[in-house]
Amino acid sequence: MRADGVLGTLDRWGRLMVPGTVLLFFVLLTFAPLRVPYIADVLPLLPALAVFQFSLATPERLPGPLLLAMGVLLDLLLGGPGAPVGVSALGFVLIRAAVVSNRRYLVGVPFLFQWMGFCLLILGYVFLVWIFTAIWTWTDLDVTPAFAQYIVVIVAYPLIGPLLARVRPRDPLNVPEASRGTATPGETTS
Repeated sequence: MRADGVLGTLDRWGRLMVPGTVLLFFVLLTFAPLRVPYIADVLPLLPALAVFQFSLATPERLPGPLLLAMGVLLDLLLGGPGAPVGVSALGFVLIRAAVVSNRRYLVGVPFLFQWMGFCLLILGYVFLVWIFTAIWTWTDLDVTPAFAQYIVVIVAYPLIGPLLARVRPRDPLNVPEASRGTATPGETTS
């Protein structure tokens, strides 16, 4: 049953806008001049963490054009002259595609398995950004900063991931099989 009126409309719009708003917040946070040790190392990977978390529950609320726009914005904010623009957008789209195609293995499982899946995907994302930047700038980039970002973000995931999981809407795949009900698609209750 849908709530009618202004509050129901605001609730629906709010639920639709939460993933994009959180992603935009993390993209803008990467540009914030925080003076906390080691936080600057994790900030460029926080938007990828948000993409991973929201792709688990509601991938349809993270459409490709939104991911492309946020990735290009992140590259423009972080990149200097000569940095590749669009590599983060490509990474975001690939993270979403990998999560959507493996949702049955990542949703409704213990946190440790989700964390391992995140670690594998972010490793691929860090490698993708590093290799594209090295090829684009045609320089021998040091892998140490990229590896440090990777280590910091996988350590930060147990702190930030559950917070994002509480923000995202409840996914039917998160409900145990026995309590899902027996209704068929399109069937209504009387």
